[in-house]
Amino acid sequence: MFWNLVQINDFEKFDFNKIKKQPQPLRTNTSETDFTILFYMTRGLFNPKILVFDKCNYKNCKITTDIQLLSTSEAVIFLHDSFSALPEKPNGQVWIFATLESPYFTINRFNTDKLKRTFNWTMTYRKDSEGFSPYALLRKHHHSPVKNYTSIYMNKTKNIAWIVSRCRTPSKREAYVKELSKYIDVDIYGKCGKPCSFKKDCKTHLSKTHRFYLSFENSLCKDYLSEKILRIYNNSINFIPIVRGAPNAGDHLPQKTYISTSDFKSPQKLAAFLKMIGSDKTRYISYLKEKDKYFDTVYRCLRVGICDICHHLNVRKQYSKTIDLTKWLWGNQCHMPNDIPT
Repeated sequence: MFWNLVQINDFEKFDFNKIKKQPQPLRTNTSETDFTILFYMTRGLFNPKILVFDKCNYKNCKITTDIQLLSTSEAVIFLHDSFSALPEKPNGQVWIFATLESPYFTINRFNTDKLKRTFNWTMTYRKDSEGFSPYALLRKHHHSPVKNYTSIYMNKTKNIAWIVSRCRTPSKREAYVKELSKYIDVDIYGKCGKPCSFKKDCKTHLSKTHRFYLSFENSLCKDYLSEKILRIYNNSINFIPIVRGAPNAGDHLPQKTYISTSDFKSPQKLAAFLKMIGSDKTRYISYLKEKDKYFDTVYRCLRVGICDICHHLNVRKQYSKTIDLTKWLWGNQCHMPNDIPT
């Protein structure tokens, strides 16, 4: 993924200590010890120059992609799809497994049996990672945007839009949508549907005519919420997102800004609710207004967990810990769908 200038500026302005409350430093930020963190990857997608630690509790860390520094770096980050073989591990070095994908799309990249007890920490979308790195973070506007919500509502003539490129998924979202479409109209775009006539800002244009958008994840895993939902928190996108993904979505998303499929026993029950909301101007607009109080920032950013990693390097409390990567990835994290009629 490549970053544009706006995303980089957002990253530089963001206060990373607000992501996950870090314990107060045990040492001052002016420690004489500096820590080098090597981002071990084969793809040229990472520019260490855009990452600074001036907004972290600890500021004595630096990032590099120079493989020549492997033996002298205090920590090494391995993105799940950026290596086919692992180098020799120096004694005392911290190895960090990093991914933004669910286990379904991570586990097949390598033979995890060979990696048991190799990694010490993780850097993922999961809140229990040493480096918590969500796809994006929602922040609240200082002032709610001014819109003609009545006009937005009155111009809508269709119910559900969905842009999708992966047609078969572990979450079986395609089967859920097939059942849902029996009871309410669903317009499908992308590789699994018809092409969107708007090459840019397709969601923005679709939100002018559609009331709802399906933010359906490819996996049903704890904490797993991707850009499919987080990018809907954009003032130019004017429909209500319907979420099907992380069972604990409420831990991440503001209430009354989305509709969750988990609140309904079946696609048919969901369809009935959507029709009711879609025909009630006051209730529909209340969802849009609440959603518009928030916006997403730091899109698809493994980098936001770097503050946490620097913190752990300083406090030195978890150096000796190793993880069984297979158990960590799968243990009580994901479930198969149980909301599709058979």
